[in-house]
Amino acid sequence: MKTVEAPSRRAISTAYYALFHLLIHEATIRLVQVDDIRPRVARTFDHNIMRKVCQEYATATEEEGEQFRLKITGILIPKGLFNIASTFVALQEARIQADYNLLDSLSNADALLNVERAEAAFEDWQRVETQAVTNGFLSELWCRGIPKRG
Repeated sequence: MKTVEAPSRRAISTAYYALFHLLIHEATIRLVQVDDIRPRVARTFDHNIMRKVCQEYATATEEEGEQFRLKITGILIPKGLFNIASTFVALQEARIQADYNLLDSLSNADALLNVERAEAAFEDWQRVETQAVTNGFLSELWCRGIPKRG
C-alpha cells in the first residue's frame, strides 16, 4: 500500500460506518423503548446479517412509480429504501477492499465515489424514514440475527 492511499482507504471505511451507524441508531430508537439499554442493543447488530438483509432488499424487482417488490415476501418498498440497501452492500464491499486488500491501489476518485454514495443514502433516508415499510426493514436488520428457538 502506498502511504498516500491511507486517507482514501480511511474515507471509504468512514463512509460505510456512517451508514452502518445511521441504520443502527434509527433501529434502536424505534425498537428499544428504554434509553439506557439502547447502546447494549446497538452492539448486537451484526455486519453480516445486515448485509444479508440489504442484499435481499437490493435484489428487489422494479415496479411502476419508483416502487420495488421484494422477491421473497412480495412487499413493495420505495426506491429510496432500495437505494439504501444497495448502497450498504456496495459500501461494505468497498470497506472490506479498502481495509484488507492492500495490494490493490485506491485513488481519491474511489474514495470520493464512496463518500458520495453514503451522502446519497443519507438523502434517501430522509425520504423514507417515516414510511411504515422502513420500520420493517430496520427490524429485519436486527431480528434476523436473533437465534430461532424450538
